[in-house]
Amino acid sequence: MLSTRRATVVTSTKDDVVRTMAESARAEHTLLFDPSGTVSTPPGVRRVGYSPLRAAASWDRAVVVTRTLVDSTHGRPSDSSTHWVERAGALVAPLLHASSLMSESLATAVSRVEQRAGDDALAFLLERYGELHPSVSLLRGVLLTDARELSGIWSSAAGLFAGLRSEAARDSAREGLLDLDAFVFSNHQVHVVSPSHVQRVSAPLVTGFIDEIVHHTYQHHYRGARLLLALDELANVAPLPRLASIVSEGGGQGVVTLACLQDLSQARARWGETAEGFLSLFATTVVLPGVADMKTLDALHHLAGRELVATPSHQLSSRGRPRGRTSQWVERDRMTRADVARGRPGFALGLGTTKEPRWIRLTPAYRDSRWSSSLSRATPPLSRISAREDESRESPDSLTRTRD
Repeated sequence: MLSTRRATVVTSTKDDVVRTMAESARAEHTLLFDPSGTVSTPPGVRRVGYSPLRAAASWDRAVVVTRTLVDSTHGRPSDSSTHWVERAGALVAPLLHASSLMSESLATAVSRVEQRAGDDALAFLLERYGELHPSVSLLRGVLLTDARELSGIWSSAAGLFAGLRSEAARDSAREGLLDLDAFVFSNHQVHVVSPSHVQRVSAPLVTGFIDEIVHHTYQHHYRGARLLLALDELANVAPLPRLASIVSEGGGQGVVTLACLQDLSQARARWGETAEGFLSLFATTVVLPGVADMKTLDALHHLAGRELVATPSHQLSSRGRPRGRTSQWVERDRMTRADVARGRPGFALGLGTTKEPRWIRLTPAYRDSRWSSSLSRATPPLSRISAREDESRESPDSLTRTRD
């Protein structure tokens, strides 16, 4: 993060990383997205907010935003809940689209779902688009559902916005929105901090926030937009539903992903069978000591393979005198499961593109002059993003934008 020349999104459970980056010698700016509204703003850091309504101004994007919201809330729904999850998404997408076009606040849009009031949104979309637009036909079809079933759909839809039920979260959504055009062409960092006690409810907002930035980078990568995703505690803080496609396709569209997991059991719980291919999906893997998940250890053990080792043997006479020496080739594991789990002091196990395990020496930042010098300087002035929200409307260089 100290050396990258890309715009960077960093996720973490504590504010230690954002404080360190804000106090470093980086000339670029440090931003904070706090979906829970519980993290204090470090000196020199500017807060930004997120609202799914910005992207929902386009009907096609409203569908994608809602899909992200549904997937990050429910993960992999069981067969019994699939119907309710799908119908909830069908209801929320046109409601978000209508709220965005009517320039409503996110709190108003959420209240409409909680109060089960969709008629005004349907009337607005009907007047704007006519009978045949997909948003009109979809919303009308859901609202015409049998009353008992419709009640369940409204309840499922309200559950998608669980992360916005607190006043702090709604205040966070009213922060100046990140200026995507300015950000993806910069070297600035936005830090997403989500403490463990709020991760479950804030995850949909985090995934929506990151997904919006990724999508914008895809759209403008041909103009030089570049993004680094440095995602710590990935499975809990930022459980991106389309992580596999971002990792596999993002490199060719300006997005590089650095993901951190405790072990692959976290990935399997969140992404199911897709997680089985993570060691192949990520071009490079670094394994630190302490892994205890047997499936993870088995995978790394098998990747290491086996080798032939010459084992010498000495022949002795009946009186114990040397009579000769022979060598025998013995096949053995290059690396045992215990070797992987315990590691080596000062080393990590690395897998490159060929997936051949190698031990990599770890150098603490304070021992390397390239990093220690960068971490010892005070916070740079907020010359570019210190303007207040009313000024940010007029400045093309501003990294935040406001909503009415």
